[in-house]
Amino acid sequence: MKNSKSNTKNTAKTRGILDLFFFILMIFVLIPQSTGIAIHEWLSFIILLPFLLHLILNWNWIVTHSKKLFNRKKRKIKFDYIFNWLLYIVMMVVTVSGIVISESTLLSIGINFTITPFWTMIHNTSATLFIVLLGIHLALHWTWIVNTYKKLQLISDFHHGKHLIKIIKKHKIELLVLITISTIISIGIWLIEFTNWAETINQNSVKNQTSNSEKLPKQWLIYVLPFIKVSVLLCIPAVLTRQIIRIKLKLKNYDFIRKYYKKNNG
Repeated sequence: MKNSKSNTKNTAKTRGILDLFFFILMIFVLIPQSTGIAIHEWLSFIILLPFLLHLILNWNWIVTHSKKLFNRKKRKIKFDYIFNWLLYIVMMVVTVSGIVISESTLLSIGINFTITPFWTMIHNTSATLFIVLLGIHLALHWTWIVNTYKKLQLISDFHHGKHLIKIIKKHKIELLVLITISTIISIGIWLIEFTNWAETINQNSVKNQTSNSEKLPKQWLIYVLPFIKVSVLLCIPAVLTRQIIRIKLKLKNYDFIRKYYKKNNG
């Protein structure tokens, strides 16, 4: 029993350290102007590791709620479950579209994709959507985040990061399943390039191209505007989600009090 509590505590600290690293890395990836295209692309590949590890650390939650999905008696699908799947799919779209519009990383290893307007549009749109969804995701798990980082001492508890090696060894099959699922979904996303929708967007984009060059914004705006965009798209959905959660809890408490009063007072 004591070992079980200790393992749970260690896992929580490991997850806290991993998620913090994942979030910081994600901010750099979402603001490519902060690092430059080459580093941005390398970080986009590197971030897949903490992303998959994040899913592995939540594997029990994924399995439990997936089973409920096919259980007739417990077929109540929670918003959080559907939302996490949506976040995962959007992450895959951002990744795949980022790969096929790569300007540096893939060229360095001899792979060359033709950059099309379709994939550029998909990458920019999905990245923007991901920022919004990430803000909502943080808000949904804000209580856990606050409680975890209150207990976490980054310097003295940093060694818990080594616990990841044990987790990877323990969940080798699950990790393989995740990689397989992600690969299949990625291929499915890539095949969209061969649809009429993609072809239409590419053709319309070529027709709309003009020889007029747009005036570039001031140098400092190139760095400031993306940071403002990420901050706004991340924070506003997070704040709104927290307000909705508070209102929902108040209504739930009000309904409980009303039922309790009605029961005891006839």
